[in-house]
Amino acid sequence: MINAVKEKVLQFLQDTLEIKELGEGVKIVGITKIGNGWVAEAEVVERERTLPGHRVFKTEHYIVKLNKDLEAYSFRQANRSRPEEMEESE
Repeated sequence: MINAVKEKVLQFLQDTLEIKELGEGVKIVGITKIGNGWVAEAEVVERERTLPGHRVFKTEHYIVKLNKDLEAYSFRQANRSRPEEMEESE
């Protein structure tokens, strides 16, 4: 089941963030079972969009929540300055 969650999160982030360019990528760094769903944390290397003429990349962290059917219902960019709470808050 963990592999299915990983694949769903990878595909969701690639599609949502339009990760297509060489050098960009998604790496799952954590998956936690929460109630009837899942929470995944990912590192995403994406192009710095404020510098469109340059090949400058940045790494961002995202939290993705999936329901029991492995459908993403929430995602957000994580704040790296504080620990993430993996508890279900909704």
